[in-house]
Amino acid sequence: MANQTDYNKFFQGLYNVSGFDGSIESDFLKLGQVPDDRKSNLIDYNLKGFDDYRVALQNYLKAVYPLDYNNFASSDLGQMLVEMFAYMASVVTLRADMTANEMYIDTVKDENNLKRLLQLIGVSMKGPTASRASASLTIPANVTLGGDDIIISEAQRRINITNQRSGTPLTYTICQQKANGTLDLFTQDLSVTNADFTNNVNTSLLLLEGALQSQSGKFNTADIRQTITITEGPIIEGSIGVSSTENDGTEYNEISNLFVASGGGQPVFQKQYIDGFGAVLEFGDGVRGRLPTPGATYIVTYRQGGGVNGDIVRGNVNQNIAVRVGTQSVQGVLTNITKGTGGHAAETVEHAKRYAPYFFRTQYRAVTGEDYNALANSFVGNTGVTAKAMASLRKNGAAANTIDLFILAKASNNQLERASIAFKKEMLDYFKSYKMLTDEIVISDGVVRTLDIVATLFIDKSQRAFSDNIKAKAANRLVEYFNIDNVAFGQKISIADITNFMLEVPEIRFFNVDNLPADVFLNFNEIAQINNFEFTIEFV
Repeated sequence: MANQTDYNKFFQGLYNVSGFDGSIESDFLKLGQVPDDRKSNLIDYNLKGFDDYRVALQNYLKAVYPLDYNNFASSDLGQMLVEMFAYMASVVTLRADMTANEMYIDTVKDENNLKRLLQLIGVSMKGPTASRASASLTIPANVTLGGDDIIISEAQRRINITNQRSGTPLTYTICQQKANGTLDLFTQDLSVTNADFTNNVNTSLLLLEGALQSQSGKFNTADIRQTITITEGPIIEGSIGVSSTENDGTEYNEISNLFVASGGGQPVFQKQYIDGFGAVLEFGDGVRGRLPTPGATYIVTYRQGGGVNGDIVRGNVNQNIAVRVGTQSVQGVLTNITKGTGGHAAETVEHAKRYAPYFFRTQYRAVTGEDYNALANSFVGNTGVTAKAMASLRKNGAAANTIDLFILAKASNNQLERASIAFKKEMLDYFKSYKMLTDEIVISDGVVRTLDIVATLFIDKSQRAFSDNIKAKAANRLVEYFNIDNVAFGQKISIADITNFMLEVPEIRFFNVDNLPADVFLNFNEIAQINNFEFTIEFV
């Protein structure tokens, strides 16, 4: 056999052939590590929530530390730390977002924060309003009224009853209108003239929900700017009157802002609600509003209460009260001859966010139609709150400076009612501080068009067992569509809009209005209100 050449001797010293195990080690991954000056490029600033932060942190570890950390099992200690950081980041960023949102009127959600924002632009949120009802007072037939007034003491003016609807305790206060149509907010003992009685019966009294309260004191001798703090709430909107001993009796009335005071001698004050709907009353400085005389004695009268609990049925109040006729004390019978309506809780965040910017744009002056609309829709009186208001300018010669205000009062969130004479008088007085001198305002009642709806709900056969629940959801949805805040004067009733609105209930496959063949068009001073509705269910 030919000699075989041993080639191994030529490769000795180059590599150890016998030591090669078939594997190759490489530091290639080290070449892919991210330099320190490039790590910031991997940060994603658009993350939202815990899951996004966890995934972003994991991706960062994979990119920056590919050799140092590669165990992404949920049980690993490193993953626990990642999730802890994700947890902390999600909480901190949520709080940051909430803080940012609470700084703007459009996005604020907390009521107290909204109040502070509105204070910066001179706008205050409205407090609770009271229900009202007409009442009759009957004096026994054997009592001769003669020429004496009938006196109802402060204590007897408070009528404590139980709401027949809710079974909850309730307090009403007997009030009366003055000859000029306004309410007497200053007297504690009520004096009713005998001329208001016919056959010993007076039907011109008002019952306003809320307990009559009073607070007395003296104006501070040290402070230039006088204030009075009422800590006990909730104080009903428009119920505060302040009378003092200055000039043999001075009555201070509430205005929305001292900025609109007509001069340095006008006896007015502005109110700022505090926690629990107590209030701080701030008086003028002698330039904008009268400066109260230091040391003068004052009496603040107001009512506590408000809200929907004051809505009572007719005849809910029927009880004896002690009245004084001359020097004689007799038992009269007080009865509410109309139902109590118009009670509402304090202004909601949604309502304030909607109307406050418009109110601010008026700059406390009514010049344009939008100004009148904003001021009227933001008005809350002592005998009710505006549900809807619309200003219309006459365009016929000499009447071109006459503004017609069509208004409806709020009976509930879904019911409108005609505004009372006292409410209209309050609104006219309210606009005296805002309107142009040459403008004349005529307040008219808006027209409510009630509407009945018969409709068919189409739902899946698989939802048959839940049909009653779906029908209830549909009913709530339809009522929401006709919510006072969602309708306007002259707004047509669109079948397509109602259908699309109802289809947002996920269980409803289709919605069909059966009794309205076409859209319903309204006049400019008319507004629609749901009356009755009936649903039929079909399974598909």
